[in-house]
Amino acid sequence: MPKNLNDGCCDHGGKRSGCGRKPGVKTQPIRLPAWLLEQLSTQGDPRALIIEACLAQHPSICREGLDSND
Repeated sequence: MPKNLNDGCCDHGGKRSGCGRKPGVKTQPIRLPAWLLEQLSTQGDPRALIIEACLAQHPSICREGLDSND
């Protein structure tokens, strides 16, 4: 293995500064039935439609950062 590797670069993976989830962002994977995803797909982007429906149900939710990937 060459000795001239950069300090921020490693071929073994692991923790890297600047990568991963940002502090304060909470995510939770939710499994939806395939039929529901198929129906939503016929109307557009399923993720956007779900967010839109949630905001319609709970208008007090802050819309800031809506376009982020979180």
